[in-house]
Amino acid sequence: MEQPLRKEQRKIMMMVGPTGVGKTTTISKLAARFAYKMEQNHKVGVITLDSFRVGAIEQLQAYTNIMRLPLEIVKKPEDLTEALLRLKNCNYIFIDTAGSSQYDIDKIELINEYRNHVYELPIEKTLVLPSNVKHSDLMEIYKNYSILDIDNLIFTKLDETKSFGNVISFSHKTKKSITYFSIGQNVPDDLIAADASFLIDCFMNNECIKEI
Repeated sequence: MEQPLRKEQRKIMMMVGPTGVGKTTTISKLAARFAYKMEQNHKVGVITLDSFRVGAIEQLQAYTNIMRLPLEIVKKPEDLTEALLRLKNCNYIFIDTAGSSQYDIDKIELINEYRNHVYELPIEKTLVLPSNVKHSDLMEIYKNYSILDIDNLIFTKLDETKSFGNVISFSHKTKKSITYFSIGQNVPDDLIAADASFLIDCFMNNECIKEI
């Protein structure tokens, strides 16, 4: 359930997860959603820490330019504070991080270094996971990314699978709330606020059907 912010509030969300799960596209969908698709349009800013993947910055720049949203590019943990200060007037700030294998603990720890430089700020850590992998792989990813003290989950690629029992059992086992489902590549439309009945319908129908 999306909770509206009070006027003086702001929310900072950091997206983490393996390479190729759709973190950057998901951030673009969320940014567009909160900037233009809600009952009240919000001031939105985006930060990227992903300087590893070729084209990662350019992809976000393309989206933020179209949406006329500020984008901060941060390459060192000590620079994150200044980037957040430059976005101090934003209600919502979305932070994109570099994807890595769940077995590359050094890269996951690097995300913690960024987080520790702004430890005084309440930053929500969201683990972005693909729904089209088996339950044991999801648990392995979750176990290794748990060093970041994950707050909640987003599942992507629901349009690329017909098996949803893994998502249901994973959510039950980890007790972590799912905030959004990504069901396609279209920005911002193919993102829906998580709802248990929607996931059950996907399970019963062997596919996710987006309401028009």
